[in-house]
Amino acid sequence: MRTFFYSLVVFSCFTVSLKTLGLSREDSLSRYDKLDSSEIVAASFYYKAGEQELGQGTILNVPEGYRLLDAAQSRVLVERLWGNPENPNTLGVLLPARVGPMDKDFHGFVISFEPSGYMEESEIRKIDYTKLLAEMKEELKNDNLLRSGKGTGQISGMDWAFAPYYNKDNHSLHWARILHFGKNEPSMLNYELRLLGRRGVLCFTAIGKVTELEQMKQQLAIVATAARFAPGNGYADYNPRTDQSSRWIPATESVASRMLSIDNLLLGVRSTLSMLLVMLCMALFVYGMNYYHHRRRSGYRKIIKVDERLN
Repeated sequence: MRTFFYSLVVFSCFTVSLKTLGLSREDSLSRYDKLDSSEIVAASFYYKAGEQELGQGTILNVPEGYRLLDAAQSRVLVERLWGNPENPNTLGVLLPARVGPMDKDFHGFVISFEPSGYMEESEIRKIDYTKLLAEMKEELKNDNLLRSGKGTGQISGMDWAFAPYYNKDNHSLHWARILHFGKNEPSMLNYELRLLGRRGVLCFTAIGKVTELEQMKQQLAIVATAARFAPGNGYADYNPRTDQSSRWIPATESVASRMLSIDNLLLGVRSTLSMLLVMLCMALFVYGMNYYHHRRRSGYRKIIKVDERLN
């Protein structure tokens, strides 16, 4: 049974000369006859190296020892072969060169972009991670419905592996969750590196054993230096006049502080002015209609008086 970003099917794709192995053509074909459809699809993947544009104004210089699947192939791998929910924002999958996409001990990264807008550092410091975790647990209900329909393992719960933190030097958020499955399934570690940009977040998600936390940290440190935003899309390129901003209000914030915030006060002033303008327009309309009808009645009276003199 597959779990989050994992499969129990072990597959390794190597290109080896038949002469070296001493195999006949019939023997080589019989090997592929034993593969299931998912292994055949995985064997058809082609990979990229060097500097690659991921999309959404992001660039990755594929680190040495890794290879990259593009967005289209990554969606086939993540959604069809691994059985995860659809995500049109998937940009790629970064794999170690000697690891197959269907290997049990997969140590790669799913790359995606979250178009959530720009987040100010002052807002990041207000994030209530307890509330955020509770919201993630609620989202699991919908995800588990999709997983049950595909016959994949359901996630029964999650906890933080460590207190999430923000790295101001490269504008990155780090959070790792421990995902719990059924009674007979071991818990898994889900580590997210989130690089903040002008219009959203570039996410690198790693999956592994709970005991592999330190190893993941080292791998993600390499990935963080290899990824960047294209000119004009970085965190420092934010334009408050044209760009969308993202705000997370912590649960501990009081109702009074929300009501007295600058944004809400400005919103109240704008609403009041709009209402006064509407009332003024209505008053002018009523006055104009009354004035118009009054003039019409005066005109009729003058006509009647003229007719009486003629008689």
